[in-house]
Amino acid sequence: MSKRVFILGSTGSIGRSTIKVIQHLNAIEHDAYKVVGLAAKSSHELLLSQAKLLDVEAISLETGGVSYKHVTQSAVQLLSEFAQEGDVVVAAMVGFAGIEPVLKAIELGCDVALANKETLVAAGELIMDRLKKSSSSMIPVDSEHSAIYQALHNSDTAEVNKIILTASGGSLRDFSTDEVKTATVEQVLNHPTWDMGNKVTVDSASLMNKGLELIEAKWLFDVSAEQLEAVIHPQSIVHGIVEYADGSTIAQLSPPSMLFPIQYALTQPSRRNMPLETVNWSECQTLEFMPIDIERYPSIQLAKHVIEMSGTSGAVLNAANEVAVLAFLENDIPFYQIFRIVEQVLEATSINTCDSLQNVIEADSHARERTLSAISAFKSKERVI
Repeated sequence: MSKRVFILGSTGSIGRSTIKVIQHLNAIEHDAYKVVGLAAKSSHELLLSQAKLLDVEAISLETGGVSYKHVTQSAVQLLSEFAQEGDVVVAAMVGFAGIEPVLKAIELGCDVALANKETLVAAGELIMDRLKKSSSSMIPVDSEHSAIYQALHNSDTAEVNKIILTASGGSLRDFSTDEVKTATVEQVLNHPTWDMGNKVTVDSASLMNKGLELIEAKWLFDVSAEQLEAVIHPQSIVHGIVEYADGSTIAQLSPPSMLFPIQYALTQPSRRNMPLETVNWSECQTLEFMPIDIERYPSIQLAKHVIEMSGTSGAVLNAANEVAVLAFLENDIPFYQIFRIVEQVLEATSINTCDSLQNVIEADSHARERTLSAISAFKSKERVI
């Protein structure tokens, strides 16, 4: 019997890669995966072509204006009307909008292949509480978390000393501290390894992406801030490391391609052939690991502070960073001001319990307002000077 799949965010990078993986898996084993529904934000032509290619039952487009066999008004409605217990929901929607569909998938008893950062960063406590009360499971798609998931292999986290995530170091990896503080938008967007959207590329340069991933790891693997670390690994071959209580260390390694973790999320605990180039261990090569300078990258300590505070602090951090990054991309603030503004907003915002989606939404909204005010204050100060 085919495994039924929904792809939320099907027209984005992860969504398109997921379709490639499913086509590959279905070529190995005829109709092993049946894509039932697709959801996207605004790319109606691509969404329709995907729907016809996969012969899906229903689609959802946030901006509307599309005709197909069955069209729903939202990803939540798509799942409500067509999903069944045991289906796989690939949650690859970008941004805060991805949280509610994940909650709906859990409510329906669907397994969630999670590729949306905001779900656990902003609402981790709420999501994991709902997950524990459901028949659903959550499988990480992000390469670092997939690596840890594989390295743990159902081990009891009480046996774990450390979980270590790796970072490429981003576009500013070889810059001096002074050069980092004055980096231009063009310099920041010039990533040496990955081809990503502008916001994610800025987060990679500031290592905020790694901070956000540490927060996700806290919720995914139920560990403390003291058990979480991150290191710079320029080759992007080692994606995650688990150090156990007995001193043994297990890591997951593969070339930098999202196709690997996406396929594992769909096939786990089994593995299938993947026609991609693998690491050639017969070639002479070096794998480098460097500590992260927390003075240069305050994002790591900000993230650990959020892990310790819990509640809605993740939603505040995420929202403040999003607004500050956009201001940097629009040349309203210098690169290093992102850290200062995020810290300022985090300190000035009341942190509440994360026991409802409404609390998360309110925290997100208040943080965005405070961040815009902080940016305006900075720009006014700059004009006065």
